[in-house]
Amino acid sequence: MNPWIIGLIVLLLAYLVSILVSLRARKNYAHLPSHPQWPFIGNAYKIFGDSHNLFLYYEELSKMAEMSNKPYVLWAGPLPVLILSNPDDIKAAANTFLEKPFYYNFAKIWLGNGVLLAPGWLWKKNVKKVASAFIGSAVEQYQGIFNEQAQKLVRNLEQETNGDFFDSFYYVSLSSLETICKVSFGASKTFNAEKYYAALHQTLDLILARITNVFLHPEWIYRLTSGFKKLSESVAVLHDFTLTILRKKKQDRNLGKSDIKETEKSKAFLDLMLDLSETDPHLTEKQILSETATVIVGGQETVANTLFYIFLVIGTRKDVQDKLCTEIKNVLGDRDVQKEDLHKLVYCEAVINETLRLYSPVVGVLRYADRDLKLSNCTVVKGTAVVLNFWGAGRSERLWGASAPDFDPDRWMPPNVPCTNAHLPFSTGKRACIGKKYAMAFLKTVVANCVRNYEFTTDEGFKQTSFKIDLALRPVDGNLIKIRRRN
Repeated sequence: MNPWIIGLIVLLLAYLVSILVSLRARKNYAHLPSHPQWPFIGNAYKIFGDSHNLFLYYEELSKMAEMSNKPYVLWAGPLPVLILSNPDDIKAAANTFLEKPFYYNFAKIWLGNGVLLAPGWLWKKNVKKVASAFIGSAVEQYQGIFNEQAQKLVRNLEQETNGDFFDSFYYVSLSSLETICKVSFGASKTFNAEKYYAALHQTLDLILARITNVFLHPEWIYRLTSGFKKLSESVAVLHDFTLTILRKKKQDRNLGKSDIKETEKSKAFLDLMLDLSETDPHLTEKQILSETATVIVGGQETVANTLFYIFLVIGTRKDVQDKLCTEIKNVLGDRDVQKEDLHKLVYCEAVINETLRLYSPVVGVLRYADRDLKLSNCTVVKGTAVVLNFWGAGRSERLWGASAPDFDPDRWMPPNVPCTNAHLPFSTGKRACIGKKYAMAFLKTVVANCVRNYEFTTDEGFKQTSFKIDLALRPVDGNLIKIRRRN
């Protein structure tokens, strides 16, 4: 028989088998909004293209889910991906499904089994240990670092004053990286922030390039590419940084030395992990590397993006800046931010929350359904990949009212009652982000220092901007600010 005919028969049989395997899910999700399907690839053709196209599709499906008040279903061939936008559905799924789908394995070479990627059983074992560095009392000890880094950012921005429009992302990204690395590593003399920054962003770019190219998903294919070699090299740079500092700390501990001064109240994340490893043999050097890498990427990328968008949105609203500046001067005057001041910066927190509602750095997270789950409009079938759609929940006019697309910090101020169950920038459920207190304290400190020193003006193009989904939400282009010193 002709080999082409044999191949065609095998292909058709494989297609029929895939339909049979997914028959229950197809029947269960038949009433949900979706796009037309093609043979073999379903409607996954919608995600083909660059990260901007991925955002446009995500925005479109969010609107379809909003109109129907039902989950949207994407068919990646025979595999269903269910996008949940209703807050009640999101929370039910987040509290039920702890496992991550296989897509997350693309970052395993770097993040290993840290709390972000670890399977459910290992996450349960380690999350409390890692979270101990980010509970309220621990975060309060970092306030000195926050003030120091906020003032450094103010000095770095000085060169842009009274100049033309510029892109602030590099400044806020390097600032957030230096801050989380000081929290993670302590006062290390061997740490080179700019070299680490370059390796970090090359790693993020290479992982994203693989995620958005379906042909690079199979591990055996990816290992044959130049991208795998580059990724291995950049990850090695990041791990070497951490290993060098980790082993120096171990050596000093063995000699009875410490780089923690008696006058300092805080311990670096690595020191806390080493303390815990003395009583927990499972907290190996490799596991500490994974946890540290996870903490750094979580504390850098999301915080940097949030600061970037805060500067952009307040630059479009002089009234918001004036109100912010008045609160900051009333609470702080010209002194540093103290831990007791943070809860007094009420309007500052409202600005941060409103920015996160509209421009959540993480537009959604994935979970793997390892069991059936009954929701309001359907039953999630075991084997489904589930997306918790934070972007859709945060911009829903059904939940936030007709003004949902507008930037309005006052919606967070009394007597208004914001729809907090649809505000999910730090995720929700059992595997929610452990760094919320850290992020809010650092963001308030930076915003307070920058706003009392500078007035921000945003390029008009921001109002018409479009976005792309990299590892975080990013504008496509043209999002620039101008700053000048306050009188």
